[in-house]
Amino acid sequence: MREAIGNAFIVNLLLVFLVVVAALLIGSVSYSKAFKVKNRIIYTIEKYGGWDITTSGSSGYNIVQAEIETSLKDIGYHLSLATVFLLGGNCPSRAGGTIVYGKDASTTYHYCVYEFNNEKGHYYGVTTFMHFDIPLIGNYLEFPIYGETKTLYDVPTHFNH
Repeated sequence: MREAIGNAFIVNLLLVFLVVVAALLIGSVSYSKAFKVKNRIIYTIEKYGGWDITTSGSSGYNIVQAEIETSLKDIGYHLSLATVFLLGGNCPSRAGGTIVYGKDASTTYHYCVYEFNNEKGHYYGVTTFMHFDIPLIGNYLEFPIYGETKTLYDVPTHFNH
């Protein structure tokens, strides 16, 4: 009987260890994806020199947002912000920054872009989110990942292909 109790303890300890390792792996993959998405958004904003860059013409569209959404589709960052709003999520406010993307439920992907002005120019902050959907608990967990662009100067408003 003594060995049976000892074996049950060892099995329980092994199960707890496996759950902890699985949680660390899932967290690592989710962090890696959110970090990659944040860097891709920052790279695209810096590439065009701003957020509100539209194609020339009367039916101009935001090419920065279009390129970011194409990249996010390729990466697999597919969470709709409308789902997060229904669950109570929102873009956190940043001191000194105005939200230029992510402030309403009509956006496609769950990320936030902030614009900041300083004495040398302006720069953008980007918040992406690590998401965990745990079926047993039923809660939707998200953790923000934040990064900033370098200071941008002489931002064009139109871009010709």
